[in-house]
Amino acid sequence: MSMVDRYKKSGGFLQLVQVIETCGTKKREQFMNIITEESPQWAEALNQKCLSFEKIIAWKPEILLEILAAVNILSFATALKGLEKPKLDEFLGKLSHQEKKRIELAMLEMNPNPNEISSSMMKVVSETRNLLSSNALKADKIDQSLVIPDEFETKLEKKDSGQGMDLSASVLRDVSVGAVGAVSGAEVEKLQKKLILISKELQNLKQENILMKDKLDKIKKIA
Repeated sequence: MSMVDRYKKSGGFLQLVQVIETCGTKKREQFMNIITEESPQWAEALNQKCLSFEKIIAWKPEILLEILAAVNILSFATALKGLEKPKLDEFLGKLSHQEKKRIELAMLEMNPNPNEISSSMMKVVSETRNLLSSNALKADKIDQSLVIPDEFETKLEKKDSGQGMDLSASVLRDVSVGAVGAVSGAEVEKLQKKLILISKELQNLKQENILMKDKLDKIKKIA
């Protein structure tokens, strides 16, 4: 069973989102590479729906204040230590004077290492995801692209099943246009041959994709 297949059940996409969000950078990249091989549609959706610390600090000030009221302040301050000064200044500029001072005082008293910063970023992301899951924060009020509709897995599956048909459909349209335009029989025959060749190539690609999935499964089992 491929990695994506494990999460095709109802609610599985959100579960996978939470797995990806709480991975370290290297592990996340490995997972996303596997998912991209298995299903570009799922990979695209995950990139859109998954939270990151960088995404969160770019939200509107009123949303950030709600998060700061609910999330551990020391974790947030530690995570901020990973930002370059221009990004940090941009974030602090969104806060009220009181919140800004609270964050700055917390940051003055710490000198975290890279692992602590990374861990704190993931904690902020995890706690923010909990706020979204409990509807304490409304995803559609923050960014419509963050909304995960009901039965989203089914919708992605339909997209996947329709994948790879666009090219053949395009060639079929070429044949139809050629017929309507009264092109010569030789040109129509040439287009039909082109369609057959592309269809064969498409089948070969599908077979290669299946073989690649099998190899990835074996690699994951060994690892």
